[in-house]
Amino acid sequence: MKNKISSKRILKVLLIFTLLISIIIMEYMLIATSVKESIDDIKTPDTIVEINFEKLTEKGLEFSVSINIVNPNNFVINIDEFTLVAITENNKNVGSLTIDGGIVKPKTSTTFKAKGTVSYEAFDAGILTFLMEGDATVKIRDYEKTLSLSTDIQVFIPDIEDFVFHNEAVNIEIPVQFKIRLRGLLIIAGFKAINPSEISLVGENLVCRIYRLDGDKKTLLGEQDMESCEIPPEADVSVTSEILISYRKFLFSAGLKLIPDWVILQIEGDLLIAGTSQVLPISINAYIDLHMIRILDRR
Repeated sequence: MKNKISSKRILKVLLIFTLLISIIIMEYMLIATSVKESIDDIKTPDTIVEINFEKLTEKGLEFSVSINIVNPNNFVINIDEFTLVAITENNKNVGSLTIDGGIVKPKTSTTFKAKGTVSYEAFDAGILTFLMEGDATVKIRDYEKTLSLSTDIQVFIPDIEDFVFHNEAVNIEIPVQFKIRLRGLLIIAGFKAINPSEISLVGENLVCRIYRLDGDKKTLLGEQDMESCEIPPEADVSVTSEILISYRKFLFSAGLKLIPDWVILQIEGDLLIAGTSQVLPISINAYIDLHMIRILDRR
């Protein structure tokens, strides 16, 4: 009798245990199925990229990038890193950048920021395309899904002059001396440039011309090439040129009027960003009233 009762109890316990295991397995399967369905229904986050150009450096044009990730899902997504590549219309890579990622909480947005540089070759292109790529990972229990993030943004390359001087123009002066010589009037004209930028500039193709101005009539008296010069950041450099003008040409090139209303010194040439092909044409005029000069240097 005791053996029969014991057997019934054991059988009953086994049935209850089997039922509990079945319920647990069914619940686990339902949960797993639900999780898998949720994983499969994950939406790709919205990506907004903003590019702002900031300043010139020795390596090129520095920019800041802001990547805003909007997570529309009910799950946390994790982003390891982003890659950003800048290419020209000719598919030339002019800069790349790796940006650290992070976690984006459910139903929120997170912004990731970084700074990079595009080379000076970017200024030869009219438009730059920034290609952004990254992977977002969603992990729920034992299930994992990877979402590919990619977008591109096209930006116009700004005028390089807007960044060279930060609203400060290169200060260019034309110091001049007049000396009397037996063969004529010697004019020593200088080109002095003060570079306020953070990059080296080069003065090339510099030409000094001297004119006399009588009313509306402008007469070329002489011209002379000037040496090239490199102007380091936040420094000043001077070069000079000597032009000898015969007295006959100086005094009689405008008819019977001996002394001109004005003497014009003009310097033209190019300012280049050192190590690049970027050119900033320059043209400077200095007006001198000889009537105000009482004594000429006779040394």
